[in-house]
Amino acid sequence: MDIKCKFFLAACVLTSVLSCGKIEQRAADVVHDTWFEEDVQADTLAEEEEEELDIIEEESPALDGVFNDFLFAYLHSSRLRRERTARPLRLEQTDRPAKILEDFDPVFEFGFLSGEYFTTLYGNSQQMHADDEGELEEDSIVSLQRINLNDRTIRNFQFLRSQGRWRLDVVRESTFEDDDLCDYLNFYARFCSDSLFQIQSIADPLHVVIQGSEDEEGSIDGIIDADQWQTFCPEMPAGIISNIKKGQHYGGHRILLRKSGQSSGLQEIFTFTREKGEWRLTRYEN
Repeated sequence: MDIKCKFFLAACVLTSVLSCGKIEQRAADVVHDTWFEEDVQADTLAEEEEEELDIIEEESPALDGVFNDFLFAYLHSSRLRRERTARPLRLEQTDRPAKILEDFDPVFEFGFLSGEYFTTLYGNSQQMHADDEGELEEDSIVSLQRINLNDRTIRNFQFLRSQGRWRLDVVRESTFEDDDLCDYLNFYARFCSDSLFQIQSIADPLHVVIQGSEDEEGSIDGIIDADQWQTFCPEMPAGIISNIKKGQHYGGHRILLRKSGQSSGLQEIFTFTREKGEWRLTRYEN
């Protein structure tokens, strides 16, 4: 090999080495920049979360006073969820040993509350009005229920207020058969999914109270025939519904299902009455 060839070969090798070095450096720079961006994003999210929680606390200074206020903050702040969730968090199941929920994911677990409304069940109107007053004893227990009307299961998230602070204390799983609302829940699961059965389960006549959007002149307070229900029929809560139990007792012959808007004051109340062993919708109010 002559001198020109040797020189050309050496130049090629040197160029290749320098190029590889530059590529490796650029790759390292990209990795460093990615880590830096992730750190910045994490810091930004943490700062936004702190600001969000501060705003929530400013808007609701008595955060632990009314459970619904606490629940709103708990659902919207990951920091609060970390601080107010028992560690370890225990799962209790019927006829099974309790176990520790090591992979508890609050975003997934409470996803059923991310819709446009939530529902609550009461045994009578007095319980509903007492709930609106928001007063609970200093040491209280509230059970937030995820009721699956499809597979007939209930997941209870039990919140405990101790020393003036709410926290998620334990999770319980059960079936309709283990609940004191078993008969009603089995009825309602069919009522909201079977249109023919729903029509057959409407009281005749049905009492309806419909508030006018502008003034009282547009309001209706009277009765309609059962076959007119289709005209007034709103969207019935179905699939997975919620229930916030704050000591309600269910006598077995009347249930009020209240559907409350998440971002508005709108609500609908369905009153179901059990007569001669059969449940029927006897009153609708919005």
